[in-house]
Amino acid sequence: MLNTACVCTIGDEILIGQIIDTNSSFIANKLNLLGYKVESMVSIADNLESIVATINSLIENHKIVVVTGGLGPTKDDITKQALSIISNSKSLVYNQSQLSLIKEICKVREIELSDLNRDQALVPDTSEVIINYRGTAPGHIFTIDKNGYKSYLISLPGVPYEMEDMIDRALSTISTYEKSTSFIYHKVINTFGIPESVLANKISDWEDSLPKGVHLAYLPNPISGVKLRLSTYSGDFADSIKKVDESAISLSDILKDDIYGYEDDTLESIVLSILSSMNMSLSIAESCTGGSITSRLVSIPNSSKVIIGGITAYSNDIKTKILNVNSNTIDLFGAVSKECAEEMAIGIKNNFNSDYSIATTGIAGPSGGTEKKPIGLLWIAVATPNGVYTHKFVSKGDRIRNIQRFSSESLNFLRKIIINSFH
Repeated sequence: MLNTACVCTIGDEILIGQIIDTNSSFIANKLNLLGYKVESMVSIADNLESIVATINSLIENHKIVVVTGGLGPTKDDITKQALSIISNSKSLVYNQSQLSLIKEICKVREIELSDLNRDQALVPDTSEVIINYRGTAPGHIFTIDKNGYKSYLISLPGVPYEMEDMIDRALSTISTYEKSTSFIYHKVINTFGIPESVLANKISDWEDSLPKGVHLAYLPNPISGVKLRLSTYSGDFADSIKKVDESAISLSDILKDDIYGYEDDTLESIVLSILSSMNMSLSIAESCTGGSITSRLVSIPNSSKVIIGGITAYSNDIKTKILNVNSNTIDLFGAVSKECAEEMAIGIKNNFNSDYSIATTGIAGPSGGTEKKPIGLLWIAVATPNGVYTHKFVSKGDRIRNIQRFSSESLNFLRKIIINSFH
C-alpha cells in the first residue's frame, strides 16, 4: 500500500459511454515513472454521496489518489463540493492567480465575466492550488492524514488538454514532500503475425527463466499484434533496467523478425524508418484496402521522403488501364489472385519509378466471397529491385475489421521483405 496509487474519473458521460476515458492511462504512466504502482482505476457518477464515499475509501488504501472531472462551472460539477467535505474545509476562498487568468480569458474571448466564471477561482481553504493555464478550473492537492498515515489527493479538470498540462506540476509538488522508495520500469516488445497461443508456447522456456522480480504480460490486439510487456516494480534503478533489457535481448534471439519494434513503434513507422535509412522509395496500389495502407503511412511525419504516391484501384478497368494488369490475367485468374496482385505491384512500381511497391487485392465483405475465394481473402504483392514476392492471408471478421487486418498484414509483409532484401 505504501507506494500504490489509484486513478479516479468522475462523470456520467464516461459511465454511459458518451466519451472515452483517455485520462486514466495518461496519468497512470506518469505515476509509474515516479515509482507508484497503479492498482485500480475507478469511474464515479455525478453523485455527491458516491464521490465522497468512494474517494474516502480510496484514500485509505493508496498513497496517491488522482481524480479528474467535475470541476466545471455548471451545477452538475460537484467535485469541488465533495473535496471540501473530504478535506474538512471550512470555507472556499478565491485564488487570485487563477482569477486573474479567468478575467484575461473572458477579455480575449470578448465575453462578460459572470459569477459562474469568477467562482471557478474559488478553492477549498485546505487545498494547495495547481494553476490551470489552459482553462478556468484550477486543480487541487490535499494532504490527508488518516490514523497517522499520510496520503495525497490530487484533483484535476477532466478536459485532457488541461489535465495533461497540470499533472506533472501536481506530481512534482508531491515529490518534493515525499520520494517513492520503489522503481517501476516497463519495456514493451511489439510482435506481429504470430497468434498469442503460438507465441506463448514458443517462449514458454524463456518465460519460465525470467529473473526474479521481472513480470511478463501479454497484450493482444488484432490490428497491431501481440505486445509483450516486461515490468519490474521495485528494486535498484540500474539493476531493474539491466534485468529487463537483458531479458528483451534474449527474447529477440528467439522471435527474430516476429518482433517489429518496441514501445510506441508501429508497423508503418518501422517500414518508413527502414526505407528512409536506405534512401529508398515506395509506391502503393490498393484495391480491397481502399487507401488504408497509404493513410497509415502518410500519418507519419516526413513520409513524403519515402512515399511517391499511390492508386486505389477498385475497378478492373483501373487495374488494366493504369496499373497495366493484363486483361487475360483477370479473365484467367480473377482480380483477387496472386497473379493480379503481382502485376499490380509491377505496374505501380514501373509507373511511379519507385524502388519498392506494394499491392493488395482481396474480398473484405460482407459479400463477394465464394467457396474457393472466401470473404476475408487477401493477396499481397511486393515488388523489389530484385523480384516480386507474394503472400496469401485470410481474415475472419466484418468488413471494417478485415480492412484493418489487411493493412496490418500488408505492412508487416512489406517490412519482412525489405529486411530480407538487405541481408
